[in-house]
Amino acid sequence: MTSTATPVRDLHHTYVAAINSNNTDRILALMSKDVVFQVPGESELVGKEAVGAWASDFFAGYEARWDKTELALEQSGDLAISRYVYTARYRSREDGLEVGETGKGTCVYRREPSGEWLLMIDSWSTYEDR
Repeated sequence: MTSTATPVRDLHHTYVAAINSNNTDRILALMSKDVVFQVPGESELVGKEAVGAWASDFFAGYEARWDKTELALEQSGDLAISRYVYTARYRSREDGLEVGETGKGTCVYRREPSGEWLLMIDSWSTYEDR
């Protein structure tokens, strides 16, 4: 039997490519049904429906690009943890103004019974003083 699951070493790059597509459905396809987003300055988002609504609203207002550098990846059994730093650019779809942000974060992935790795948690924060 051949597995088409993303290898654990490619999870970070696959996720970054999806978020840089600015396509909510593509992003949600990589997430567990109980995914948790911990967005700076906002309440915790729990579940695909909540994350999907947030992402759809965000991408309706902004064209976004993230450059994320993975600093570490550790796997133990069916869990993998990735630590990263990022630089982001957000361009307003309304007036074209662009803003930037830098920060750090951690992603937790879980291997499903099917062998597929899905995002469980993405928790990030900004470097407000930079």
